[in-house]
Amino acid sequence: MRRSISMPVPAALAVVLALAATAGCGGHGTGERAAGPAKSAAGPATSSPPAPVKVAPLSQEEARGVVKDVTLKVEADNFDAGYWKGVAEGPLLEQQLAVVETAKKYGTDREPRPADSPATDPAVHTWTTGKDDGSDRWILGAHEVQGYTVGDAGKEAVLRWSLFHQQKAGAPWLAAFIARAPEPADLPQVAVGPDGRAVTGGDLAGLAADPAKVCGQYGDYMHTDAGAGGVKWSQDVTKRKASSGAQLERMRTSVGKGGKVDFGVDVNRGSHGPVWRTTDGGALVACTAVSKVYTESGPGRSTTFSSSGWAGTTDIPWASYTQRIMGLTVLKVSAGAAGEVSVAAESNLPYSFDGTKSTG
Repeated sequence: MRRSISMPVPAALAVVLALAATAGCGGHGTGERAAGPAKSAAGPATSSPPAPVKVAPLSQEEARGVVKDVTLKVEADNFDAGYWKGVAEGPLLEQQLAVVETAKKYGTDREPRPADSPATDPAVHTWTTGKDDGSDRWILGAHEVQGYTVGDAGKEAVLRWSLFHQQKAGAPWLAAFIARAPEPADLPQVAVGPDGRAVTGGDLAGLAADPAKVCGQYGDYMHTDAGAGGVKWSQDVTKRKASSGAQLERMRTSVGKGGKVDFGVDVNRGSHGPVWRTTDGGALVACTAVSKVYTESGPGRSTTFSSSGWAGTTDIPWASYTQRIMGLTVLKVSAGAAGEVSVAAESNLPYSFDGTKSTG
């Protein structure tokens, strides 16, 4: 589905669609027939380890080509699961397959999109990982795309951060993760080593939070009453939490007596992709969570959407419905134990929709 839209959703989640060995065979020899197993004078034969595959670091031109090529595929308005399995992996594939399943129930018709085309900066910025042995490698890309909020009359230029993954040398590059930066100028400040590759991992002990735990801690802080969890969250994060809580309360008030709004979230406690080190000694960590909002309009009432992130769900009176949203968040973990954790980029994508039509 096209990734260049955003949608207002419950709990202050703005959906941004900013817009995937050969084994050696021994042959039988000819000549004298042995009475028993053949033996080598040199001792038992052993297989030699395969020679390492020398794979040079991706050039900037190659990496930009990957970002442009795969992004075009991600932008396709396609409802075929097989297509997405060849384009995406990880969180992005999971989200797309959920949208495909929703389309099977409600159809693929969409409301008209804004027709304007705001100018975007054509520059594509990339940072790459990888080893000389041809094992998996990643690209962190950042470039401007045309985005808009569902229901708005026009589009805007937004900066999108994306993760692309190649499982081994020669394998296809797949899109895995996308997130929208707050401002078009907010490029990732990724550290680069002498070989031209991005610096990843390393000594993480001196960071403001443990990258292996911070995704779960962020989900707990944002969506539960667990508290800060020993992490110093930035002012922006605390404001997001307060805004989300207030939005949920407004929704519960709006359905009135007899209505119902329930909220839940499934937090992926691990991160996705490498831990990208930044030029100031910090780290960027990619996190995901799927939130769920169930709404009952109440006796004799219904809700009709004029715009929606899911095809086939507009202009229908819904007595009740469940919306699931996948949140993709890049956290910036500062250097130093006294530092804070903030949101560097974030998107919330439509995941699934399930509704009961009103019969009244």
